[in-house]
Amino acid sequence: MFLLAGLFPISISAQVTISGFNHLALSVTDIEASTVFYRDILGLEPIEVPDGLKAIRSWFKFGGGQDLHLLAGRTVPVADNSRTSSHYSLTIPDADEVEVFLVKKGMDYHRQQRFDGAWQIYISDPDGYVIELNEPPIHWDYLLNGKDLSGWDTYLGPPFPPDSEDHTGAEPIGLNKDPQRVFTMVSEDDQPALRISGEHFGGISTAKEFENYHLQLQFKWGQQKWHPRKDAKRDSGVLYHATGKHGVDWGFWMRSQEFQVQEGDCGDYWGLDGATMDIPASRQGEKDWVYDPGGERMAFAADTEAGRHCIKSPDAEKPNGEWNTLDLYCFGGTAVHMVNGKVTMVLYNSRHPVDGEMQPLTKGKIQIQSEGAEVFYGGIRIRAIDEIPVKIFGEK
Repeated sequence: MFLLAGLFPISISAQVTISGFNHLALSVTDIEASTVFYRDILGLEPIEVPDGLKAIRSWFKFGGGQDLHLLAGRTVPVADNSRTSSHYSLTIPDADEVEVFLVKKGMDYHRQQRFDGAWQIYISDPDGYVIELNEPPIHWDYLLNGKDLSGWDTYLGPPFPPDSEDHTGAEPIGLNKDPQRVFTMVSEDDQPALRISGEHFGGISTAKEFENYHLQLQFKWGQQKWHPRKDAKRDSGVLYHATGKHGVDWGFWMRSQEFQVQEGDCGDYWGLDGATMDIPASRQGEKDWVYDPGGERMAFAADTEAGRHCIKSPDAEKPNGEWNTLDLYCFGGTAVHMVNGKVTMVLYNSRHPVDGEMQPLTKGKIQIQSEGAEVFYGGIRIRAIDEIPVKIFGEK
């Protein structure tokens, strides 16, 4: 706003309207060396330059209609080449892969994580221009609010007789009835956690269904153990694609695929109430099957040759009392079990019987088992995905 001769205000609107970013131009010392860097190190796609300009120009696509123009003719060094000063930033999908590549190339770099979770890798081109390679932060939905069990349902099945595993005829405790507080929010190691006492068999399940996602959570075993597993391995489990009624599997759980959580067996597979997966496996002993990426794909279900249980490989669980991280990727009919960053199993063609025919089973609730042992779960979070990252199929 301006005052004209002190009489009255005149408003002048902006005369330039910006509709996008077109290109970045950098003056470089050696056009050939810079061309090699941006083509072979950063992998930018070259743009054809007119014949008359090829000796002094090199053009590349950033993507999204944005370009990089290299201009020959720089005769002085780049003075402002600190990562805390002038630089430009390019988006990358995976900072880990970039770091491995830079190490192989013997290149200097600096990696750090920004306050919002984004990973930043700083490198310099042949002239000293600083480039930030930025992996945007992953945005998660946290399934526990840290205070109560809002968004979850509990189900407890029939109690066991004191001296038997036969609960035939016993009435289930039921849905959202937990008189002995089997499922509670507590503070464990100064962090909010879901405590499952294990005193009664059952599960706690999300109210929502999920499809095509990456689920991540941490767990740690507690001390208490209960009949009828007082002398057995500590046991729980993460059930996914859980669907239908509660209590259909042995009276306690929903139809689902299971990511086993059991001492020494974390990452195993079990199919509940007819849920089926195809898993490449090799026989171990007379009746067991172990995940083997090079093995024959077998159908795992209660009524198949292989049965409904496949053993993970490798064993990646930490010692009792330490926190473990579980990652579950589900996309379409494929699932990947990961324990502490190691792939323990890749599973295919998730399905289940519906009216006598097998139908795809690709979405459902997430249910966590109470199965005779005290266990703590924390950091339960989920994010939508549009594919399973290719790199994890090679991690074992």
